[in-house]
Amino acid sequence: MQVIFYYFLFFGGIWLLSFLFSKLRDFIDKKKEETRDRVANEVLTNKNIEDVIQSYKDKLNYINHIRVDSTNVALNQLKEHIWGQNAVLLTGCPKCKNGNLVVRNGSYGKFLGCTNYPKCDYTKNIKKAREEYKKTINEQLVKDIQRAYY
Repeated sequence: MQVIFYYFLFFGGIWLLSFLFSKLRDFIDKKKEETRDRVANEVLTNKNIEDVIQSYKDKLNYINHIRVDSTNVALNQLKEHIWGQNAVLLTGCPKCKNGNLVVRNGSYGKFLGCTNYPKCDYTKNIKKAREEYKKTINEQLVKDIQRAYY
């Protein structure tokens, strides 16, 4: 009899907790909706939503924003699956122009190598490549910021 009591107490407690969490989630969702409605009513009154959208699109065009292509994302995931989970595919190979550079493990440590390895034997020191990559990323970031704000 005591086992049955503890059984009902345990599962009743789980049910009570799940009920309380669902009510809390509903309350939070309701508050979010009210906040969104209040912001929309206060901020966007007397504004044409099409004008707001068009100004946003103009800003994106001004900084040359490129929408992410889902095909490229899927292709990169496939490449990571083929070349390993931790593989980081970089730009095209400068020697053969067909392959990509991928991080590989060698007897002297990590290095960059072409994915067309037997045909193309291009390799690069990973430390030098990281320095060059950081430099180009910083230069591109500065250019994007200048394009957006000047």
